[in-house]
Amino acid sequence: MEEALASTVPPVKRNWFWPIFKQTLFVLVVFCVGQRAFGLWRESPPTPLHVDLRWLIPAAAIYLAGWLPSIWFWRVLLKRMSQRVGWYDAIRAHYVGGIGKYMPGKALVLVLRGTLLKDHGVNPLLAGLTSLYETLIFMSSGVSIAVALAPWALPAIAWECLPASLQCLRQRTLWVPMLSLLITIGITPLGANVFTLIGQKTLRRVPNVKAVSEFNTGLLVQGALMTSLGWCLHALSLGCTLQAVSDGTFNFDQFPLWLAAVCTSTVGGFVILIAPGGLGVREWILVEMLQDQASIGPTRAVAAAALLRAVWFSSELLAAGILYAANKTPRQDPAATD
Repeated sequence: MEEALASTVPPVKRNWFWPIFKQTLFVLVVFCVGQRAFGLWRESPPTPLHVDLRWLIPAAAIYLAGWLPSIWFWRVLLKRMSQRVGWYDAIRAHYVGGIGKYMPGKALVLVLRGTLLKDHGVNPLLAGLTSLYETLIFMSSGVSIAVALAPWALPAIAWECLPASLQCLRQRTLWVPMLSLLITIGITPLGANVFTLIGQKTLRRVPNVKAVSEFNTGLLVQGALMTSLGWCLHALSLGCTLQAVSDGTFNFDQFPLWLAAVCTSTVGGFVILIAPGGLGVREWILVEMLQDQASIGPTRAVAAAALLRAVWFSSELLAAGILYAANKTPRQDPAATD
């Protein structure tokens, strides 16, 4: 039956349909998110809004610094696969390649990073594979953090969508973090085996590649801890952005909320492949998680989400442009930079 239906659609039309469908769906998502943000802005009580640009500078700097733990772990993975690369080359490839996430599908990130490291003696396939490992571990640690902080940060509308058997966890503020920790510990060995299998399948038919593809539990834990540090820095960047639209003093007591909001919104934007850079999806989740806070409110939540997008994108674009232009052609010995 499926073959009969497929044969009725000309190949050319099938090739055109999927990209158009994805782009149309993405436009609808952005439109709905925009409508939601505009409605909250219009219906919320009048709120004096002043943007203090001085807070956006540390927000950008802290965000960029938040990728350094991931870059460090990426170098660890490359070294484990007998691919040695210096700090500068890894930083340059990571930031420049990161611009690829703003393209549909986001897979261009891996291609760019592999291509940029190829000139420095790194096998591009291994560079892309290890970058994929680092990304998946980064997102996995974000999921664990978001689940652990759900009782404090998840908005009421999200709890209402859950089954009644799970809504009781909202009051069990210690149960959820412990459950998240136990699940993380339990699936870590499985994750290590999955990563090992991916590596073995990918490298099996590649000629002239000798690499250690085993991914043990200790390495996975190491990556989760380092990427969690990156999440904390990104949360602090959100805090600085919120302070830019706030009239009060910097309140570090809201750090768990910032951390949960950044993890949830970034992971949500990552899994929606039709949204380049998570555009629309990330802002929607941020607004929903921040608007119910008395010290923030809907107006500041919408403004902060828009500002965060502008700060993160502009800082990434600036860093990538500078690093791409300042190409260091001679290859240095990475061992000297360790």
